[in-house]
Amino acid sequence: MSVTGITGITSITVLFGELRSWSVPRRLIAAGVAAAALVGLTIVSGTLSVIDGAIVFPGAWWGYLLTVVGSGLVGLVVAGYVDAPIGAEATMCDLRWPVLGLIALSLSTDLRTAVPLLEGFVRPVVAVAAVVLLVWALRERLQSEHDATTGADGEVCTTCRPLFPLAQGRSGQ
Repeated sequence: MSVTGITGITSITVLFGELRSWSVPRRLIAAGVAAAALVGLTIVSGTLSVIDGAIVFPGAWWGYLLTVVGSGLVGLVVAGYVDAPIGAEATMCDLRWPVLGLIALSLSTDLRTAVPLLEGFVRPVVAVAAVVLLVWALRERLQSEHDATTGADGEVCTTCRPLFPLAQGRSGQ
């Protein structure tokens, strides 16, 4: 039995509670992708530097916090694409919001460029917006899985292509 709100959307606590039922490979994929995203964002944005043999962190505290949270969310979103139940297969359209969130997070924490694209109070606002976008993308991913496993009618996108078309073709043979 699912818990739904006024609009019929499953509550966030139920959706995120379903993360506990993920298989070990899915959890390992989430952790690996989160670690890779953290290393990638750290290298690309320059939030970790080595000066005279010492590691220094030249950025603001919020940049590090949001980079870690954002990397974890990216890991969960990517793991949500792996071994998805029938009816919740990933599509190309599912990638646009996590990718935009990751790009926004990278731009808002960038310390490498001499003239950053974002300056002043805009940087933390864009970083928070990027994390909110990643939370929303994860919620949408979990909602589609929940709908597929409970038999609820989910939305069908007629313009999106499957993310893994060969895997679907092989399973039907």
